[in-house]
Amino acid sequence: MSAPALYTYFPSLGDLFTELIVQSYKSLEGKVTDACADAEESDLEQRLAAGPVAYRAWAVGHRRQFNLIFFDQISGYTAPADGPTVSAQTGVLQPIAAQYAEARGCSLPELLADAGLLDDFLGWWGAFHGIVALEVNHHLDWREPEAIFRRHLDTSIRGLLSTDTATRH
Repeated sequence: MSAPALYTYFPSLGDLFTELIVQSYKSLEGKVTDACADAEESDLEQRLAAGPVAYRAWAVGHRRQFNLIFFDQISGYTAPADGPTVSAQTGVLQPIAAQYAEARGCSLPELLADAGLLDDFLGWWGAFHGIVALEVNHHLDWREPEAIFRRHLDTSIRGLLSTDTATRH
């Protein structure tokens, strides 16, 4: 396909970039959603791990897409504010946030309405996201990144489920 032919399908280069980003998010969302659904009958500790483990697996298998949606700066491109990339990213995080909310003794809408709880969730997600980003970009090749990820995730889940943490909200 020639470059000018792309404009038959997309009104602008920005629209093409937006679509690539949205499709990458949707692919990641599918992986996370399926993993959370598969773990639905499991105990809370396993349900809490399912989304992040799927997130990591997708990222390692789709390194370029992962970097496109989280790190690559495309010169001259700005995602539309409150546009499809925002809702696509939200779709990725919702199944993980729902499990986190349950561990904190609340519903997803309650988590989203409470700025402190939402910040706690984003910090929790950010920690395993950071480890995944290091692995995807080969900064942990000299170690065993999957073991680091699992150790951190398991420790953070245990901490989240401890009595004093789970009852605060």
